[in-house]
Amino acid sequence: MDQLRIIVGTRIRHLRKQAGLTICQLSEISGVDGGFINCIERGKKTPSLNTLLKITNALHVNIISAFSNQGPKIEEPYDYQVSSQIRAILNGKPHEEREKFLAVLKTLKDKTMLSAIFDILRKSNRTRDILRTE
Repeated sequence: MDQLRIIVGTRIRHLRKQAGLTICQLSEISGVDGGFINCIERGKKTPSLNTLLKITNALHVNIISAFSNQGPKIEEPYDYQVSSQIRAILNGKPHEEREKFLAVLKTLKDKTMLSAIFDILRKSNRTRDILRTE
């Protein structure tokens, strides 16, 4: 059982780092406590199936492919880059607000439209940062 915990933890850590997320960011996106994620990654705790689903969903990886010998199916690079940038923008926002925003984005199929929305969000965050410093 200890070996299985280490394998699961190592895989979760690899997927998190591949997604460019910190434990804190993964915790916020998944709704799983950061301390618990840390313990999972170190092989100290065994996550439930529900917890694994929350984590793999937050990482945009199918739970079955995440632990298969072939590894997870990685999103198209453009999609992965955009989703990582959107996660960074939404960092710190209330969970309900993030969920609503992400639900809208998932309905968008046109990459040009998604890119335009991202640019608007990035500019609005810069404006907010400038206003805070003045």
